[in-house]
Amino acid sequence: MRKREFLTGAVTLGIVAGMGGEPLIAQDDSVDVSALAALRPGMPGAAVEKAMGTAWRAPAPHKGGVIDILENTYGVIVRLDRTGRIGTITFNSRFDQTIAGVPMGISLKELPSAVPDMKVGEESKVLRGTRYGTMRLPEGILSARISNGNLYEIEISNPKAEYTEPTAPPYPVAKGAPGAPFSDPNLKLVVMSSLLRSKLLDLGTPEQLASHVLGRQVDLEQDGYDLIPQALDYLVRYPLTPELLDAVDRVQFDGGEEIYPYAWYFWGGEETVFDVRDTSDIGLCVNLKAIFVTSMINSFDLQTLVPLHKLEWIDINVPAENIKALLDIRSLKKVEGLSRDADNRDVLEKLKSNGVQIY
Repeated sequence: MRKREFLTGAVTLGIVAGMGGEPLIAQDDSVDVSALAALRPGMPGAAVEKAMGTAWRAPAPHKGGVIDILENTYGVIVRLDRTGRIGTITFNSRFDQTIAGVPMGISLKELPSAVPDMKVGEESKVLRGTRYGTMRLPEGILSARISNGNLYEIEISNPKAEYTEPTAPPYPVAKGAPGAPFSDPNLKLVVMSSLLRSKLLDLGTPEQLASHVLGRQVDLEQDGYDLIPQALDYLVRYPLTPELLDAVDRVQFDGGEEIYPYAWYFWGGEETVFDVRDTSDIGLCVNLKAIFVTSMINSFDLQTLVPLHKLEWIDINVPAENIKALLDIRSLKKVEGLSRDADNRDVLEKLKSNGVQIY
């Protein structure tokens, strides 16, 4: 079953972390979490840069001041206003800290006593189990989203801030054979999704990409119920540089990955159009450290992982072939998901005796 979730017409990731709750993207030790929690509207953009440390990259001109590099690691998005000052800061549930006296994850029951100044509204008529809370701060308005009894998102904004409108990114010309440099075009999609998640690849929104490849304005609420062949063709022929391939450290085989809505916005996960059939070129991602396989492939050939000399963590939840190949991956530290049947047990025990964690 391919994991897929929908929320008010927008696609959300079914899986955002690996087994054990660890993020699929490595966090940066230079990021100052306390400084991130202290960001407020009106502060200069330099405050964001300082808090992000070496993770900082100046926002591209087309992004309208949005700085979302840390969205999938630390759970923070900042938007600068027209003057280059912070207009809005959004913290999602990955940011497990207290912001302006509001603890992320606090229960609705505990909220009144912990944050008496917050006013919580009635349950949303649109989103079941969701309430919104607000409170005034000296720097602006704090808004909180409370879902299923716990607070999972905090936004602090200056209601008077003016922003530059974001636009579509500059799209490079598609070239080469479908899938290049990978033999399987769908393996390329898996790799591209990793780059999207780490914010190293910018495709804009699915709607912007569809409008680009079709040469007309597209409304995916109307046109997103079928595969857009032109979008898929563009993705599988998107030019991936060696630098981008070198930057891939974790990949996830799962139907909830964010690459798929770019080709089929309301894909339900049942069709096999995105299934991977050949992983023989996974070694092109020479710095791969972790691989998670939940779906999108009928059987995974573990022999294809042997060339990956930095691979530390695998989590395979589909039938696997050539399990003995794992003994040749000297960098391996953790193995999850593989069944402990008679064919696998001896190999898993040898791995365990070599210091590999087996789950």
